[in-house]
Amino acid sequence: MWMYDFNLFYEAGQLVLKGQSPYSIFDFNPPFPFALLAVPFALFPKEIAYLLYVLLVLFVLFKVMGKRGFIALLSFPVLFSLFVGQVDLVLAQATLLLGPWSLGLLIVKPQVAFIVAPWFIRQANWKGLLKAGGVAGILILVSFLIRPTWFVEWRARTPSLASYAIRDSSLYYLIADKNLVASILIVVSLIVAVLALFIRQRQVSWSFTSLFAPLSNIYSVSVLAEWFGWTEVILSWVIMFALGGNIHNGAPMFIISLSILIKSKFFKQPDQKPVVLEST
Repeated sequence: MWMYDFNLFYEAGQLVLKGQSPYSIFDFNPPFPFALLAVPFALFPKEIAYLLYVLLVLFVLFKVMGKRGFIALLSFPVLFSLFVGQVDLVLAQATLLLGPWSLGLLIVKPQVAFIVAPWFIRQANWKGLLKAGGVAGILILVSFLIRPTWFVEWRARTPSLASYAIRDSSLYYLIADKNLVASILIVVSLIVAVLALFIRQRQVSWSFTSLFAPLSNIYSVSVLAEWFGWTEVILSWVIMFALGGNIHNGAPMFIISLSILIKSKFFKQPDQKPVVLEST
């Protein structure tokens, strides 16, 4: 389990360097641009690459949160993200440091974009959004230039929505029939994304969208780490102990999102001062 996801990303980057398909790796399912972003790590020995990944996550976490990052590090979602080498946390918080143009990078993991993009779209001007579209376009273009067949390979390899839904940690966790989840997922997600465009406060916007995040997992709520306090830390471990440590069949981590919404005093608490929000 240790470094499981990081191993997938690292090996995908190596295969890109060799001119081979990352979809020959069992359980590698992200879009091809993700493998492109993994290439710099693949230039180093795996142990050093993993250390660089951990340092990058910690740098971004403490840059955004300051000393409160130590509290977030005690939560299960954040610790598990570091343990397996997931990227939801670092991708979400990097957008705060880099600005709206970095939304284009989130095509590597659309689940994260679903949570953070509506608020940025509301805040950014058209120049920032154009830059985000340009970044996404460049990543897609380079992907096709390097491997023209990547989209077909990706779609052939992508598991069904019902199989993904087994691991949901958003509100979809409450729906036992995963085929039903798959049938309503896209429609509900579109409605939620549109509604989120009208939410001014980032804390509320991200917490709201995370409640309905498609293809979520037990680490997905780590994107909200900026607002983790002792309540969320304790809740995260209570949830895991209540499940007996089962990490493969979903977890009600949406409780943490609800906790953060409640702490926002029903949408009246002023949002925290963002790190970087310039669109230029």
